Amino acid sequence: MTVSVLRCDNYELNQLRETIKESLDNLGGLEAFIKIGDRVLLKTNLLMKKAPDEATTTHPMFVRAIAELLIDYGAKVLIGDSPGGPFLEIRMKNIYKATGMQEVANATGAALNFNLKSFTVESKGSLLLNKIELTDMINDVDKIINLPKLKTHGLTVFTGAVKNLFGLIPGTIKGEYHVRMPDVNDFSNALIDICEHVKPVLHVMDGIMSMEGAGPSSGVPKKTNVIIASDNPHDLDKVACELIDLGVMDVPTLRLAYERGLTSVDLSDVDIKGDSLENLRIWDFVKAPANSGRKRRIPKPIMALLVKQLKSKPIFNDSKCVGCGDCELNCPPKAIVMIARKPVVDYKKCISCFCCQELCPAKAIDIKKPLLSKIVFR
Repeated sequence: MTVSVLRCDNYELNQLRETIKESLDNLGGLEAFIKIGDRVLLKTNLLMKKAPDEATTTHPMFVRAIAELLIDYGAKVLIGDSPGGPFLEIRMKNIYKATGMQEVANATGAALNFNLKSFTVESKGSLLLNKIELTDMINDVDKIINLPKLKTHGLTVFTGAVKNLFGLIPGTIKGEYHVRMPDVNDFSNALIDICEHVKPVLHVMDGIMSMEGAGPSSGVPKKTNVIIASDNPHDLDKVACELIDLGVMDVPTLRLAYERGLTSVDLSDVDIKGDSLENLRIWDFVKAPANSGRKRRIPKPIMALLVKQLKSKPIFNDSKCVGCGDCELNCPPKAIVMIARKPVVDYKKCISCFCCQELCPAKAIDIKKPLLSKIVFR
């Protein structure tokens, strides 16, 4: 499979257009994926109401550049995502405005998605999900182009092309998936099921300003200066991880994709076009404080006894907490209650999905990895 890797140092519109066009040319050109007149969904990462410079969401200028290329080509563009939490029109309006997507729509003529319906579809080729509930916006388009952000993730270690498609699951249904599949391996296999069912025609990663550390929303912006594109999401993620010193076996979605025959264990089968990976590597990229879900030699009975001591958990910083209650609202197992406008956690109920940390607007939640876990999962 071919993966385009090109250096891009900033979000200046003309440079973005040129670099993204070159990326697409490396893959056979836009015409290899889109026909004139196609309705195309740009599936962005709009995790929550965050400003572009916080590196939580796909940058609006990145989205604008691709939207303009598509519209100039003769396609019709829809911009959308289903963030965690309630999938409501007023909430989407606020998120579109905060993330800069409203400005993109105004500047380009692209539409913003306000189809908040969902539907259930059978997925015959899936490993875990025989049925998948998806946002109805995908029925309004002919093709999907996936625009992930390069970030770390407290549960899945890394979030890229595969993980970004979880945003096609309706907001509150995401919590149900976490409750049904608390194990990171099961959850990651479900992410692969969703990705393989939806099958976007193209994936273009915003890796110009990424997020390191406590991603996907509470980490630190990090300049990585790269745009990565491919029609294979697993190979794209593999290349992105290579750039930040993560291996296939470190990332559950990649390891499980390898076990399912969807990618290889290294880059030997990837045709990389563009710039040299060696000149783009970030050796000091801070990883997420997460358990990768790698298979270990520890017997299951012993692991069952140790699981409470090994499990990472969210820790709340009351001095940063603004008392909004988003953590309580979006906790899948209902392990959090607000008392005197501060969150109190029942760790016996906590499934370590880290939805609370992911959706906290104040970055008031850290992930604590026990010392024993650091030794076992190092």
